[in-house]
Amino acid sequence: MINNKAQIDRMNEQLDDLLGPKSTDEMVTREMMEDMEVGDQLEVSYKFREFGMTKERTLVIEAYESIGEVQFFVRAKNNMLGSMNIEKVTGTRLKAYSYDLMSQRTTYDFKFRQMAVVNV
Repeated sequence: MINNKAQIDRMNEQLDDLLGPKSTDEMVTREMMEDMEVGDQLEVSYKFREFGMTKERTLVIEAYESIGEVQFFVRAKNNMLGSMNIEKVTGTRLKAYSYDLMSQRTTYDFKFRQMAVVNV
């Protein structure tokens, strides 16, 4: 039997990580991304684990035109962390990248199951 509130909270966090957003949250999907047009913005809540803790950030995904195609980038809503270009939209994730001042490429996968729509 578990008596420690901290243990219960930790187990609930682990369950949330496994299950993703609750059913009341609308998850981001590939179709949503494909329906975006130049100038559209999608505000999402993104949950992730860092240093053993669950964290949540509000991100903005924006569509823009480049070389005659609709492209996307993602940035933090407060815009303190810069932005990343979206290289590819798959059925389960956004594959993002950025380059630093020394031309070092950094990549990150934003998983749809960890995103919930906040505002369209």
